[in-house]
Amino acid sequence: MKIDETIIAFDVEATSNEELISLLADKLCAAGYVDETYGQATITRETIHPTGLPTKPFPIAIPHADADGVITSALAFASMKRPVMFCNMVEPEEELPVELVFMIANNTPEEQVKVLRKLATLFGDPEKLVELKALAHSKSIMDWFEVELAHES
Repeated sequence: MKIDETIIAFDVEATSNEELISLLADKLCAAGYVDETYGQATITRETIHPTGLPTKPFPIAIPHADADGVITSALAFASMKRPVMFCNMVEPEEELPVELVFMIANNTPEEQVKVLRKLATLFGDPEKLVELKALAHSKSIMDWFEVELAHES
C-alpha cells in the first residue's frame, strides 16, 4: 500500500465529511492512485456505511469505497485543524467529531479487509493516535505508518 507526501494533508479545514473526502480523493487522483470516480463512490458509501470510529482519546474515520476506480492501493491521511463530523460506524445516528482521517483505496476486497483490520488494531491504542496527531511533517507520517503497519502484519 502506497503512502507518500502528495496524499497527506495537515491542519485541514473542512466544513463537512464530503468536503474532506473530496479533498483526499482529489489528492489520490492527482497522484494516479485512483480515477476521478473514486471520490464520489466514497462519499456515497459513507452515507450508507459510515466509517467514524469512537476511538480514544478522539474519534477517527476511515472512509473508503469498493475497488472500482482504484489503480494502485494507497492510504491518504488528513489531520484536522478543527474536527469534522462523521457518523459512527456502529451507531450511525451518532455523529463523531473526527480529528484524523485515513482514506483507504484498495485494489481488492480482500486487501481492504486486511488493511482495515490492521488499522483497527493499531488505533485501539490511544497512545498511537496521540503520537500520530503530534507529527507535523509528511516524511514523519510516512515513516510512522511504515513502522506501525509493519508491526501489525
